[in-house]
Amino acid sequence: MVIFEPFYEFFEKSFGIFDNNFSMVFQTFFINGGYNSIGLLLLIIPLIFLSLFYFIWRYPYGTIWHWLISLSIIAIIVAASTFGSVSLSLAKFLVDPNPLIADFTGSLVWKYAILNGFLAIGISFIFSLILRRYSKVQMHLPF
Repeated sequence: MVIFEPFYEFFEKSFGIFDNNFSMVFQTFFINGGYNSIGLLLLIIPLIFLSLFYFIWRYPYGTIWHWLISLSIIAIIVAASTFGSVSLSLAKFLVDPNPLIADFTGSLVWKYAILNGFLAIGISFIFSLILRRYSKVQMHLPF
């Protein structure tokens, strides 16, 4: 079942990530469930860490800087997890004897990691607006 493929396909085409010359790399990523795994990472990691921030962390004087640092940490963790997930999904292309395919796949891994890191900031902002309504301590963050 494909849930996140249309979402990432939009970004691939919008930011010039997709290259028709290397369509077999994208097909393999699709077949291996790569889109679903990085999509779930994008949703689950921010939700877990922001739940910890809003419900477990009991520091009543949390500032906007604490929240921004949390978002930065979430983005780094999502990017690193995405890097690992995409690398596993496309491992056979990373060691392909054709240097063009290997180089493209290596850059693709970085592009997905960076894309998911930035998307994690946006998703985290949305989750923050939702979770702060139910928090007893951090209800004033992000605004």
